[in-house]
Amino acid sequence: MVGDGPVGAVGRALDQNQNGAKQQNENSPKGRDWAMGMKFVIELPDDPTTEPLKPGTVWHTFGYPEPEIFGFLYVHPERLVSVGIFVPSWMSDPSRTAYRYLQHFIQHPALWRVLKNGTLRSWGAKSLEETGRRGEPILSGDGFARIGEGSGSTNMLTGSGVDEAWTTGMQLGEAVLELLRANMPFSKENLAATYEAKRRSSWVEQGAREAENARNGFHRGIVRGMFGMALAGLTHGRFSLKSHPVPASQQIHRVPPVPRAWGPGNTRHDSQLHQAATRAISENRPLHDALLSVRGWPEIPFDGRLLVTQQDALLIGGKVQAMPGFADHVIFRDLKLCTACSEKTCVAMCSGQAITQGADGLPTFEREKCVHCGGCLWNCAQSPEGEDGNIAFVAGSGGLHSAEN
Repeated sequence: MVGDGPVGAVGRALDQNQNGAKQQNENSPKGRDWAMGMKFVIELPDDPTTEPLKPGTVWHTFGYPEPEIFGFLYVHPERLVSVGIFVPSWMSDPSRTAYRYLQHFIQHPALWRVLKNGTLRSWGAKSLEETGRRGEPILSGDGFARIGEGSGSTNMLTGSGVDEAWTTGMQLGEAVLELLRANMPFSKENLAATYEAKRRSSWVEQGAREAENARNGFHRGIVRGMFGMALAGLTHGRFSLKSHPVPASQQIHRVPPVPRAWGPGNTRHDSQLHQAATRAISENRPLHDALLSVRGWPEIPFDGRLLVTQQDALLIGGKVQAMPGFADHVIFRDLKLCTACSEKTCVAMCSGQAITQGADGLPTFEREKCVHCGGCLWNCAQSPEGEDGNIAFVAGSGGLHSAEN
């Protein structure tokens, strides 16, 4: 039973056949869509002057702090709220980020009026496979079957994934019991006749088919994307927009080489970018953070309670561990491509700031800071073979582990 998510090492190994080529369902496109989900768990004060939020309250948003970003707020008992954002791969900005955008998101007036006196309790991040059934891999083989998000079960029209993932696990459990009682082997044929048959005839499959092409339009803009979702939703998937998705590495807009992008230019904009890059390096500050400031985003007013630095957030609600003797699980496949890369999107989108830019311009990786979100897999604009990025994310040990988030 393989349910290690879209970036799990076992599931991705199963995507490779014996010749090393990608092995997917005939419906699967080469290009997959992704999103980085990042959230805070915030404890609200027991303050009668603060507007209370009823447990069970759910808010969904889109369009802030950037048009492509979706957001949410869930209210739990005991004055706890989960608030977060999704940064999609089709947000083609090479300096896209998550942590600082999340800090700006919670400061939106509609949210800040209830969150401003809260305390950050924990945070977390993970990659979400946003292709749904359209990216479904081969579900079963001799001795194995795949369940959950990594099997393409997420409904991309409703944004629902947890119920679907649990249901696929129950369906496989029922199929295994049937085969055991009949004393039949766990062969590909038997698993297809039991597990896959149960799944194909269930509400999970019906919803996945209706949502299969719901998000096609987003590759050509947020307005077209919202129209495409409405079209698919209103027609239960019978009509949708056409799309030709490309690999995530090709979804990132390329920028000119560093001398042209950051060198002194004839415009004020070029000068500001050069100043931002120089200041970021001198202050050991993330480049994307400096770029957001140049674009006009206000600096984050750190208060040590709710608005804290990304490095401080690493130590809240979890523990950092990196046992000695283990190899790094993030590997830069071809350093020549890293040298030529001007985008550095892997640095900007690393959830734990485990990937940073070294003095020689090459990326460096610190295993103890990794939160295993898998974002580096799809936030790389360089590709040795034209499809997968230049970063390998393999099974490994170490990093941030939070029991709550």
